[in-house]
Amino acid sequence: MYVERENEINKLKSFYDDPEQKVAAVYGRYCMGKTTLLRHFSEGRKTVFFTAYSTTDKEEVRLFANALAKEDAESLEEVLDAVTALSEEGKTLLIMDHYPDFVKADASFEKILYTYVTENWKDKDIKVILCGDSYLHMEKYVLGKKSVWKSFPLFTMEVGPMDFRESRGFFDKLSSEEILFLYGLTGGIPYHLNKVQGLSLDQAITETYLVSSKGGCLRPEDTMSIELRENAYYNRMLSTLAKGLLRVNQMSQAVGKPKDVVVPYMNTLMGLGMVTKDTAITEKTNRKKTRYSIVNTGDLFWYHFIADNMKLFYDNDVEGMLKVIHDKPEAYLQEVFIRLCKEYLITMGAEGKMPFTIDEIGNWWENDEEKGTSFGFDLVALGHREDKDATIYGRCYYGTDPIEIHQLKELIDMTKKLKRDGDVFYMIFSKAGFHENAMTVSATIKNIMLVTLDEVVKF
Repeated sequence: MYVERENEINKLKSFYDDPEQKVAAVYGRYCMGKTTLLRHFSEGRKTVFFTAYSTTDKEEVRLFANALAKEDAESLEEVLDAVTALSEEGKTLLIMDHYPDFVKADASFEKILYTYVTENWKDKDIKVILCGDSYLHMEKYVLGKKSVWKSFPLFTMEVGPMDFRESRGFFDKLSSEEILFLYGLTGGIPYHLNKVQGLSLDQAITETYLVSSKGGCLRPEDTMSIELRENAYYNRMLSTLAKGLLRVNQMSQAVGKPKDVVVPYMNTLMGLGMVTKDTAITEKTNRKKTRYSIVNTGDLFWYHFIADNMKLFYDNDVEGMLKVIHDKPEAYLQEVFIRLCKEYLITMGAEGKMPFTIDEIGNWWENDEEKGTSFGFDLVALGHREDKDATIYGRCYYGTDPIEIHQLKELIDMTKKLKRDGDVFYMIFSKAGFHENAMTVSATIKNIMLVTLDEVVKF
């Protein structure tokens, strides 16, 4: 099943139609659907689609020549001359997938290609797309300060997971809880969305993670192995984050490394798009309120459930691993629910369905240093309403009991800690719905919004 990635296609069209832009760099994590996206975009356009391979220089040239059906080419220049000749027939798109492998085949290749783009093709209607999986290699060979392209005006696009609206079509005829679980499991990664379509939860978990011969794209170690030399402490730190130990001092204690060692590890994982750094939305300069989290919910699933139970995984004990997952999934699903609620809030705001214009969405918390815990809001949205500041304070509950009036009161009381001026709104998301007393209060006080899991899943 192919789902139109409208935002990405529109960006590629913008590049393709702009006469000033000649080269695009498309990058993103393995299995995000970059190749499928580019093949779809190239349909109906005069295209040379070359997929590089990790091989020798002469073999790389031969493979490139095959993409043009030019079997007699013996040098890269001859292949690129063939692209030049093709462009005489009309606008030509040259897509070079796995571009870092092309460059690594011969150090001179990137310089030759650069010369053709900047000199030979200066007045030609040739568009070039350089695509790669590795963040570090794309940085080295295309995006970084040491690349031959460093002073060239590149169009850049990162291809990430599908958002929930794009992914929802893969989960037909499932309950809201099942949809949330499967969206979290796949992390919105296209390869795995296709893989789990039509499967039950246990089948999806098994096919995606638990049968080692069928694993692959969702295993974070595979991504890190492409980028990094050793994974040991990265895996350990990601497991620590998955347990809810999100602050540097907590990770330092759990991993047994000093803080000044933990931070560089986190910076590397941030550079790979696997981890993000969070700050309290109204206190961005407060270093005491900094914490980290795993970006993709598929990675979070792996480190939350499987990394601590590798014996079951290596023994292919599917039944034992499923029992571990089904025993206590609440903390994991709570985190997935919060992220889905955030996407709901972003979308509703963009469509003008919120009571004010939303400028920024984040969260806010306070640390209890004595207990080593944090408490606060799951979501905080800042914006403006006419000439006033406006704020939404949100909590997300993925429990089994309907929300009652005392939980509304707790939310309202907590907002006093932020002391923001302007209009205030309260938003509670609940999997189990709301008690009648909470709905009565919400109907009476118009700045309280109650949203169920079904509403979030169907937005």
